[in-house]
Order: sequence, then structure tokens, then C-alpha cells
Amino acid sequence: MTTETSLPKLLFLIIGTYTFYLFYGITQEAIWSKEDNGDQFKSTSLLLFIQCVVNALGAVIFLTITNLCGSEEKIVPQESEDASKPSSALAETAPGYIRALFGKKLTGNLWMGVIALFYVSAMGASNQALQHVNYPTQALGKSCKMIPIMAANVFINGKKYSNLKYFSAFCITVGIVMFRVFKASSKTVGANSNMGLMLLLASLCLDGLTASNQTNYRNEFSSPTVRGALRMMRQTNIWACLYVGVLALATGDFFTGMSYLTDHPHLWSAILKFSLCSACGQCFIFLTITGPGPLVCTTITTTRKFFTILISVFLNPKNTLEQAQWAAVGVVFTGLGTELYEKYTKASNKKAKSTSAVKVKDVENKVINQDEDKTSPLNQRKQVLKRRGSLLIQEDSPFTTNRYK
Repeated sequence: MTTETSLPKLLFLIIGTYTFYLFYGITQEAIWSKEDNGDQFKSTSLLLFIQCVVNALGAVIFLTITNLCGSEEKIVPQESEDASKPSSALAETAPGYIRALFGKKLTGNLWMGVIALFYVSAMGASNQALQHVNYPTQALGKSCKMIPIMAANVFINGKKYSNLKYFSAFCITVGIVMFRVFKASSKTVGANSNMGLMLLLASLCLDGLTASNQTNYRNEFSSPTVRGALRMMRQTNIWACLYVGVLALATGDFFTGMSYLTDHPHLWSAILKFSLCSACGQCFIFLTITGPGPLVCTTITTTRKFFTILISVFLNPKNTLEQAQWAAVGVVFTGLGTELYEKYTKASNKKAKSTSAVKVKDVENKVINQDEDKTSPLNQRKQVLKRRGSLLIQEDSPFTTNRYK
């Protein structure tokens, strides 16, 4: 499946993702911040359940509007007509470790259920980590997403990456380590426990599994259209609602969280804003996943972390960073800049090759057309030479009547 998307559409996806997830991060921090009396909202599964319900409803609403409009514009214009299979069909490209669990009964629906489990677990670990680390640390930690995604694609999907891509991953890793080493000098930011860092690591690994499976799933079951993206979003969040709802009820987190919100009703406003930003942002996420692909989506969501960190620091005086930590941020986004440079270089080289191929094809077509065009000067000259040759042959032939006159 091709992953080329026009520049205006790519910019549209980037701006949409940046806008909604910037506010998503701000409202998320407001939910997990401690109250003046020391109270803190800790019902992660309840928050995830509300978020997934709103995401699913958003997908249904947006899909209904799209169906009423009747348009089916492709995110990838070069893509051929939709050849994706129904989700009830058997999955043929699922990774071996998933097919080993379900055998020949693995369908697209079941496969999406596994992907949704990875997705929910990654989101839960990330949100839970905020109870043990400050938000800038969590945001920078999630900036490492490309590393596990690359690793999963290499070992599971057999994908190969360039040296620039590996250099980019190296810079990001070094930047995160630097940020962790120099964190001790910025105590005003808040303590970062080992438990929080382990949760961030788990979230990154689950992100890698999610993205590697999404790559194969979209090639087999999803179409590169707006409706295809919204169907994938709807299906993912329906499964997520099932998982998180059962977890919230089984652990009692649903009831304790509702009790806390009853005592702190002002949090409902932040949760509503958080969920709405999540639903709108996810539309752009799934449009990117079904179009350019999960790795491009990761690049977009990773670069926006920089602006999230800056806004978090500027809006919350407690989240201050030392100079060494700012240097670490610079190293992280040097790696991101390298990745973007590589993508730009690849696009330019591909465009140059495409232009060269078109020129060669035009020349070949011109020659063919000239051969077919009897009125062209070249063909007229050929016809004259052909007639002259025919006359000479006739004059030299022993069977011509002129020879025996």
C-alpha cells in the first residue's frame, strides 16, 4: 500500500493533531494535579472509560456526517480503488504470536480486539505514570515512541531503516537519559519515581506493538479514506470501552472515581474538555494511520510534545526546567529534526526520479508517435527513400520489361 500523501493534506493532519493534542495535554495535567488540600484524582480506568466512550461516540457522529455528505475522498490519492476486506474475514497478515493464540479462527474483528487491548494498556500506563512523574517527564518519555515502534517493525514486520533513522532514534534516547540524569537539580518540578519510569517504559513497548499491528491491519482491512479511518477509530474504541469498563467495575475504580468527582465537581469540566480534545484529535490520528501510516503518525505526535512541554512549563510555574534539561530537550528534537530531514530528502529524490521517468516516457511516446505519424518530416523522408529504393530494385530486376526492350 502506498503511503504518499499530498502536502496540503499532510499539513492539515499535522495542524489538526497539534491543535487538539496541545489542549489534550493541558487538560490532562489539570485532571491529575493535586488539590490545595492534597487530594488527587486517581481513578485511571474511569477516566479512560469516559475517554473511550466519547471517542467512540465521536467516531459514530463523524462517520454519520461523512455518510450524509456522500463523499469518499481518499487520504492517499494514488491509492487504487478500495480493495480492503470486511473485518469479519480471516486475518492473513497478523503477526505469528497473535495467530498462535487464535489459530485459524482469527478474524479482522478479533485482531482489532487485540490491537485495542495494546492501545488501551499503553494509554492506561501513560496516564497512571502521571501519578508518579511530573508531566514534562511523561511527555518527554512518550517522545521515545519511535524507538519501540521501529524495533517492533524490524523484528515483527521485517522492515529495514536507514542510518539516519537509527541516528534519530539514538539522539532521542540520549536526550531522554540526559533529562533523567539532570532531573535531580530541578526539584520544583516534582519527584519522578522508578515506578513512574517503568510505567512509561511499558507504555512505549505497548505503543510499539500497537503501531506494528496497525500497519498490517490497515493494509488488509482498512481503506485509505475518511470513512475507512473513522471505521477503524470506531472499532478500536468500542473494544476499548469493553476492556476498560470491565476493569473499572471489577476493581471498583468506577465507583471510587465517581465518588471523587461528586466531591470535586469542578473536574467534570476538565474531563469533558479532555475527552472532546481526545475524540477530535483521534480523528486526525486515524486519518494519518490509514493514510501516511503509523510511523508518520508517531512523528507528528512526537514533535508536538515539544510544544506541549513548553506550554506546560510556561503555564505552570512549578514545572520549571534547568539549563541542562533544556539541553536534553534540544538533543531529543535534534533527532526528530534528523528524521524529518530524511523524510524530506526521500520525498525529493522520489519526486526527481518520478520526473525523470516521466520525461523518458514522454520521449519514448514522441518517437512512437512520430513513427506512427505519416505526415511527420522523418516519416516523409523515410517514404521518399523507400520509394527510391523500390524504383532501383525494379530497374535492376531481370524480370522488368524495360530490360528486354
